[in-house]
Amino acid sequence: MAQANVFTLEPEKLTQAPDIQGKQLMESPDLEKVAKQVIEEKSINIGPASVSYMLVYPNISKQTAAKCMKATKETKFYSGHDFIIQVSGEMYDMLDDETIYTLMWHELLHIDAQFKAKTQEWKYSIRPHDYSDFYEIVDRVGVEWYKTIQATVSSLYDLDPKQESRVSV
Repeated sequence: MAQANVFTLEPEKLTQAPDIQGKQLMESPDLEKVAKQVIEEKSINIGPASVSYMLVYPNISKQTAAKCMKATKETKFYSGHDFIIQVSGEMYDMLDDETIYTLMWHELLHIDAQFKAKTQEWKYSIRPHDYSDFYEIVDRVGVEWYKTIQATVSSLYDLDPKQESRVSV
């Protein structure tokens, strides 16, 4: 049986996180560690892209469990990151390590890094869910991880079945 993830940040540091429109955003070394493991074990090519891994408290939204975004040019200028992966904090605190691993695998697959020989530059974009490697997750681990995320978010925010079915990653 999988163990629930233990959030290691002290409560006093959580209150120090910037409050932006009622949300607290913080970089997560724990998510970064999982991401590095996934990238290595699943041979995910993100090229030289820099990724920020963030927890958003209490959540990104009640129906968005996690998301991967390509940084705008302004965000890239100020942060140095090419992509931002955000995970809803309250949900993250409730998930087991295996589900977090699979969620991070899913989010990393959104990163599309391609080297263009003609310009000698890397081109970054976001892959849609119809990219074939997303099917590998279903083939290898099934959809239980996604159902776990939907059920966790639903229980946290008292969602009805229709709302639960709309929880996205």
